[in-house]
Amino acid sequence: MESFTGLNNSIQTSVTLERINDVASSMLAQHAEFKNSAANASEIIENIYKNMEYVSEYFKQTFSARGISTESVYCKREEDIQTILMSVLWEKLSFTLILNDFPSAIIKQDNKKYICHRIVATKGDCSKIIRENPDNYASKLLDAEIASLYVPANKNDLCELRVRYLSNEIHKINQSEAAKEFFLLVLEYTCKSVKLHSEREFSSMFYKN
Repeated sequence: MESFTGLNNSIQTSVTLERINDVASSMLAQHAEFKNSAANASEIIENIYKNMEYVSEYFKQTFSARGISTESVYCKREEDIQTILMSVLWEKLSFTLILNDFPSAIIKQDNKKYICHRIVATKGDCSKIIRENPDNYASKLLDAEIASLYVPANKNDLCELRVRYLSNEIHKINQSEAAKEFFLLVLEYTCKSVKLHSEREFSSMFYKN
């Protein structure tokens, strides 16, 4: 290996290599945590999809028994953009892992950084957002975000569920329960809220003299 520019003696060489090794060790540790959190998050999103399929079938039976068409009740996955979607009549909810390009961390109450994979849940079809905004999908996804689940590298560590519509209220969840609790929270928020009619100010053209 060629010598490092600016080194004049063996002492400087030793100190510099020690610093370089520290950087390498840090990045290797980050990479290991990133891989482990990715595996944990993939398992959770797979379980969310299984929950979607179960609930979709339940809804189909419930709605069809009352004469309601179930054509718009289905689940879909798009692996190329790491996204799963559930449609329930006129509502859609989706989850994606696409925002995990490199190791990223959250700061917990002990003020330490923890590398986590983030599963973002949106109201609506997040695959549509991703495909229609190839250069700006991260920002657009966060505009539509309902909540995010942060999945740590250690399976024994708790996930953090940060709920945007509750001013980023934080819920601590065991990884074994995370898929169920995250999915139910997003399902309830998406499908139980009723949209308001759009209103406009009364136009002066309707006033009578």
